[in-house]
Amino acid sequence: MRMVTASGRSRWPIVIGAAALVVAISGGIAYTATRPTAAPNAAPSTATATPTPTPTGSTGTGDIGDDVAPTGCLGGQDRNVNMVLAAQADAKHTSYGAVELATTFYRWLWQSPNPAANTADANTVSAAIMSSTANEEFSDLAAGYSAMANTDITSGQVPANTPFHLSTTNGLWMISEGSSADEVEVNIAAGYVVNGELSPTKTAVISQTLVWEDNAWHIQSAGTPDQAKLAAGGTRYTGGC
Repeated sequence: MRMVTASGRSRWPIVIGAAALVVAISGGIAYTATRPTAAPNAAPSTATATPTPTPTGSTGTGDIGDDVAPTGCLGGQDRNVNMVLAAQADAKHTSYGAVELATTFYRWLWQSPNPAANTADANTVSAAIMSSTANEEFSDLAAGYSAMANTDITSGQVPANTPFHLSTTNGLWMISEGSSADEVEVNIAAGYVVNGELSPTKTAVISQTLVWEDNAWHIQSAGTPDQAKLAAGGTRYTGGC
């Protein structure tokens, strides 16, 4: 099934309309998943507007100095702590840099077996990547996942006890209007990979606000994207992992 138009726009918003998983991290590490037929804030998602040139926040093609558009693979393909730390170190002080780090964090976070269940790893990521202004309940990844230990975080999108991870291959990203040079809201859609196969119909989405502090991007908060805007026009990653 062809998932991309000749212009490069993704057809995912059509394909996943009946099966998209909405992942919300709001006010803490309270992970929820809902069907698009649920409440308004649980609509489907997978699209992205083009990056917002700083500092105006209007839609554009990227910041000055952004030589390479987001690949979706910054930090490597291992989906472990070292990947996250490497991505943070390499992410530039640009909108693209914020997109890359947000994507890497999501690829690490949303997989099973759950990496944040390893307290040492979760604490390492929390200490490195969370902003000093992040809500304490949100920034404590180990505690958040401990609280969700017996919960199906995919709400049935993946069979129980089945390993899965996310792929940015044909994934989408968007920077919200109003983002600035030092604070960027990144919206992401990535496909589920189950039993080694990338699903053509199931995807997970997230919105993350990143702030630039201590010479690196850090995550301040996360939630559910505006999926109408996400579906209206997505930008594909140039690589994909």
